[in-house]
Amino acid sequence: MSRKQWIPEKFYWSTVLKLKIMRLLNFLGAIIILSIVLGGCRSSVSADVDLSGVDIDMRLMHFERDLFGVDPGKLKDTLPFLRSQYGEFFDLFSYKVIRIGSPDNPSYPSYLLSFVTDYNINKVKHVVDSTFRDFDTIYGQRLENLFRHFRYYFPKSPVPVVITYISGFNQSMVTTDTILGIALDKYLGGKSPFYGMLGLPRYLRMRMYPEYIPADAAKAWLVTQFPLNDSIANTLLAHVIYEGKLIYCAKRLLPGEADTLIFGLSSQQIQWCQKYEAPMWEYLLDKKLLFSSDFQVIKRFVDEGPFTKDFGQRSPGRAVIWIGYRIVERYMKNSDATLANLMNENDMNKILRISKYKP
Repeated sequence: MSRKQWIPEKFYWSTVLKLKIMRLLNFLGAIIILSIVLGGCRSSVSADVDLSGVDIDMRLMHFERDLFGVDPGKLKDTLPFLRSQYGEFFDLFSYKVIRIGSPDNPSYPSYLLSFVTDYNINKVKHVVDSTFRDFDTIYGQRLENLFRHFRYYFPKSPVPVVITYISGFNQSMVTTDTILGIALDKYLGGKSPFYGMLGLPRYLRMRMYPEYIPADAAKAWLVTQFPLNDSIANTLLAHVIYEGKLIYCAKRLLPGEADTLIFGLSSQQIQWCQKYEAPMWEYLLDKKLLFSSDFQVIKRFVDEGPFTKDFGQRSPGRAVIWIGYRIVERYMKNSDATLANLMNENDMNKILRISKYKP
């Protein structure tokens, strides 16, 4: 007779129930701990503001729907309408995104037709339609909330026309002074087979989920409105603080948004940055890297990558953005600067000095 048969049924099932309860408690405990950890990554910048008096008229357009909705046989005749409808974006899409040149080129219609009738591009379009069928309800509202906050903090700055499109896996975001374009095929989920076929590395794919759209949009628009003036601030420190400004401001524009989305780091990577903040800073000081204007040094620390070479393979790529954010956070606490003051301040040495940053 097996061992299980010697166990009284009542005792057996009560034991199983107890084990299930213990597992549930352990799971809930883990969730609580995780929420504490993630909560520790948040700061007062996540506090919301009163937007009751802030009105915007954010236009949301879907270029991929209009372009692929045209009968291919009538595409050439429809081009003038599409171009008038989308204006500057139409040219931007042609020149910079799918790179088929001027719409005035006699060969342009055939080039565009090749794009919209391509078998693989149409497979992508099918997945985009399925993934973002409720885009206006879900992400449209979050984007509108983002730009209402932007108008609150920057009342004299423009709110862009937001245009979605399919890029052929090119730029995730394209911008002009009045347009924010979002490539939906760059946000199909990190496990999308398309990304696997393209051979995209895991560190990039982890941020190619729809949830990242608002945070990416916020930072893309901030870069457009407040570009880094590297002619007067072209040191590693300047780039680090500039990235910190983008993160700090994005947190204000998206209150309550998860830090993982805004920083573009996993919770484990954020924990790593918290743990090694002081050693990272000491390393930059000891190696006299902060005021380096060497292009390769700057790229090594602020460009995308699976890890930061100087900090070891367990570090996240661009780990220094955490330091930049912490410097800016301290600066805002030690000064009476508004968010507009911060984004318009180009003296990065001043920001560091007033922050009295010392991890």
